[in-house]
Amino acid sequence: MSEKITRMSLDQIRKLKGLSNAKKVSSMTDEEIDKIIDEDPDLYHLTDEELSQFDLVKGERNENAK
Repeated sequence: MSEKITRMSLDQIRKLKGLSNAKKVSSMTDEEIDKIIDEDPDLYHLTDEELSQFDLVKGERNENAK
């Protein structure tokens, strides 16, 4: 299988529209999120240890999250 590689500059990447929908995710229940994770083979539930490695970052809000 041939894989297409697209090279982009940092400025081009910053201009890309995000694929996440913060409004939709914030309105979902934990059960709905768990179901989506269970049904997608590319996702998995993070352990408490993995979650503890994340840092909360406060910065500019994503325009899509308004």
